[in-house]
Amino acid sequence: MIINLSQQMQKIEKRIAIPYIVFFELVLICRMVSVYSTLPTKIDSLFTLIIMLLSGVYFICHFLPIFIEKKQRRIEYWLIAFIGILFLTTFINHTYAFSENIKLIIWQCIFFFSVYEVGRSNDKSVFKAFEYVLLIVWTALVIVGLYLFFARISFSKPVESLYYGMRIGFFENRLYGVFVEPNYACTISLVCILVAVRNFINTNNKWLKTACAMVIFLQFSYVALSGSRSGVIQLISMVIFGMFFTNWLFQKNTSKTIIKKAVQAVLVSFFCGAIVFGGLQLIEKGYIVAANSVNIEVPKALDNKENEILENEKITTKRPDVEGKGDISNSRFALWKSAIDLMKLNPIFGTSPKGFVDIAKDKLPQTHIAKTAQTPHSFFFYLLAATGISGTIIFLIFLLSKMFNSAKLLFNVRIKDYMDFVLDNQIVLVILISGLLITEVILTRRFATVIFWLYLGKIQYRTDMENDLIRGNEQ
Repeated sequence: MIINLSQQMQKIEKRIAIPYIVFFELVLICRMVSVYSTLPTKIDSLFTLIIMLLSGVYFICHFLPIFIEKKQRRIEYWLIAFIGILFLTTFINHTYAFSENIKLIIWQCIFFFSVYEVGRSNDKSVFKAFEYVLLIVWTALVIVGLYLFFARISFSKPVESLYYGMRIGFFENRLYGVFVEPNYACTISLVCILVAVRNFINTNNKWLKTACAMVIFLQFSYVALSGSRSGVIQLISMVIFGMFFTNWLFQKNTSKTIIKKAVQAVLVSFFCGAIVFGGLQLIEKGYIVAANSVNIEVPKALDNKENEILENEKITTKRPDVEGKGDISNSRFALWKSAIDLMKLNPIFGTSPKGFVDIAKDKLPQTHIAKTAQTPHSFFFYLLAATGISGTIIFLIFLLSKMFNSAKLLFNVRIKDYMDFVLDNQIVLVILISGLLITEVILTRRFATVIFWLYLGKIQYRTDMENDLIRGNEQ
């Protein structure tokens, strides 16, 4: 009886995985589109409820059979400990944003124990569906954004739910397109490039290769026009990382010493990084020349005073919020300093993820966070402010252990589907770097957060399998 129940749950788990993760994906993509913020909040609340219900069903169907059948399963104790810290800081700071903190903890549990576990199951059909939806939907949105660029659309409207309001088209010399924020959108475009590269490598179909090449070019175009400096850092980092281990793979059968292999891999990877950076500059200049040479009729619904200004001026990508200013961080240094000041109020457990702004306004009104009500623009400083030293150390131990295990396999080179593993690590790396410069990875529910935990789970599956093989060979 119990065994039958376990088997039924496993069947439900497999059936629900694709619709669950694809629905999650589509909802969070919608949230990245500006016009979504103008819809009634009831719609978003309904989507949120569905995601939570599906997450709960997946969680039960995944973990209960493991418990019933007493299967061996690596338990992520550090993640459980981190959730414990979140509860502690929430109750310690219960007078500030208590319900909002509880909601965030629920979301964090969804990422830790549902999305991450979907990745750890390594169901190829799930990842195939996820990646195809990503490539099709995101590329379509980017194409619309490029049209808005050539049409010189610069539309803005105050929206209460958005910090800077709704911005559409080419605004403040940055291509927002249809997205809420170009930095976040740029990260997803970089993920699309990596997914398209994977499909380009793995297929022999000429039409599919051509389609992948077009996707890579279009996503690269958006990165070039987004004005995202963090995006450039992410791009160069992922190229250097990818080319290093590609070169390392090609040298696996050579008689060179490890030092010579490493030096060659470093030189090749940095050379490729420089080429990609140069290519990015060329594409950016090419688009500017083209946009200043063509005249596309502006849709009346999006025409406003900003458009009139753009029509009479040459398009440029020099950002007014950065050019000529002494602060190269664009207020990040001030936000990070504020986060440290907040952490000092309660060094061990922090000020809670959703309550730190109100606490800053009450106790540290002169800090940048208190004045702007912004997050620290870095998951590290966000962790320090929200969860103190305890939460930060626990999460970093978890993260660094995963990075160490991946590095061992990458340098080993003997694993199956090596380049797939490299690309999975690149996807996680891109979002990790993004999280160091803007708020992603942890204590948030953005689309990049889903991708991070999904692919981190996939990487963990590979490390678990390889470790099992090593143990088997030793025995």
